[in-house]
Amino acid sequence: MLRYILRRIAISIPTLLLISLAVFGLSHCAPGDPVARFFGEEAITQSFDLDQNAENYRRKAARLGLDMPVFYGALTTAVFPDTVWKIYPLDRRDRLVAIAAQNGAWEATCAFERAVFQVLRTVETLPDSLPQKPLLRLALLELSTEKRLDRLAEVVYTSDTICRIISMSQPKLRTDMDFLRDKTATVCRRNVPIQAWIPAFYWYGTNNQYHHWLVGFLTGNWGLTKKQLPVWEELKPALFATLSINGIALFFAYLISIPLGVEMARRKGRALDRWAQRTLVFLHAMPVFWVGALLVLLFCSPILGKPIIHNPYLDISDAWNMSRQSFPDWFSQKLPKFLLPILVMTLYALSLIALQMRGGMLETLGSDYIRTARAKGVPEDDVYWMHAFRNAMFPVITIFSAVFSAMFTGSLVIETMFNFPGMGLKAQTAFMGHDLAVLSAILMASAVLAMLGNLLADFLYAWADPRVRFVAKQ
Repeated sequence: MLRYILRRIAISIPTLLLISLAVFGLSHCAPGDPVARFFGEEAITQSFDLDQNAENYRRKAARLGLDMPVFYGALTTAVFPDTVWKIYPLDRRDRLVAIAAQNGAWEATCAFERAVFQVLRTVETLPDSLPQKPLLRLALLELSTEKRLDRLAEVVYTSDTICRIISMSQPKLRTDMDFLRDKTATVCRRNVPIQAWIPAFYWYGTNNQYHHWLVGFLTGNWGLTKKQLPVWEELKPALFATLSINGIALFFAYLISIPLGVEMARRKGRALDRWAQRTLVFLHAMPVFWVGALLVLLFCSPILGKPIIHNPYLDISDAWNMSRQSFPDWFSQKLPKFLLPILVMTLYALSLIALQMRGGMLETLGSDYIRTARAKGVPEDDVYWMHAFRNAMFPVITIFSAVFSAMFTGSLVIETMFNFPGMGLKAQTAFMGHDLAVLSAILMASAVLAMLGNLLADFLYAWADPRVRFVAKQ
């Protein structure tokens, strides 16, 4: 039994790693600069000094864990050095990589960029009374963001034309512009060397973004939200609240559906069985938000007399404050407002579990050993609950992992509907606010809960039938 459990856990580890790779990759595929999203656009460029901008960006990226390679290694070509990841900001890195990929000259591309910013610094020292200064600045700024090789010479020609008008009184500007023109001629040569066709693999070790992100998730360090607060502290109250209502709903769903399914099978074809099937199929077919709205109409409005629940909706003041009270005290205090969300999720899970329990019991009751037990005069209650029950549990256990993860996912809809301060509301807020750290943590938490549901289902298999093993005995 212990070996079976350990092997099932070992199988789950690669699955978790694959899920973490997908979540991490999706978070890095989001458009825009992550540092700019977090700190604002002013965090990227503050002056025309490349080194100063890079160091300022690196300090901010370090707070987000982005001042290191993305993964353990990188597969590229011999044109690019292994220090490309050290170039900040990201748009500057992307621009240099794009230009070098077209001409195969990394050093020439970097020299061209420095020449552009040298001219920009010189232009900033010119008196504002010169009418050509704004036009020259705009042309150079366009040059500093251009990625297409065929456009560089055109923009440099425009800048050089404007510069000639004012260069008579500014000899340093003329010198810098001549230097830039030479570097542009070099960088625009499409003489791709043989290195562009030679693959290169660079190994960075464990000091990379993914490794630190995964270790941080496993140790509770989930990064920072856009409010510059720890993600775990932001999500902990919501996670506890969501797990509590899901756990209560799942407990009552199994507590009701298992005996109900057994009695439906015991009274197959009778009135209880027929009406229970119709009701359960109806509940299973209805969307959870429709059932929730119907329950609000029934219990929270005077349509049936005095409202049973006066206000089923929560507000921001109803969220759990960890520093003020314990979770059990908060939950017991707000329990009346939790009844409808728990009831909706209980009805959703109950309908599926009860129907599966009925089907499993009917299939088991047709087995030979059940007929043998009845032939020996075993009481009918013992036939159902001692002989048939365990084997009939297999279909219910099979769908446990699906129900467990589906209830967590479905609760996101219900929480949004009732304004419940759980993971659903956090996910909606993070999505609207483009808070990728919170969204990634919610996705990983959902994946871990789904894996725990599968593991628990495996344990229940072994409990229901001790003959269940990971591998067959030799």
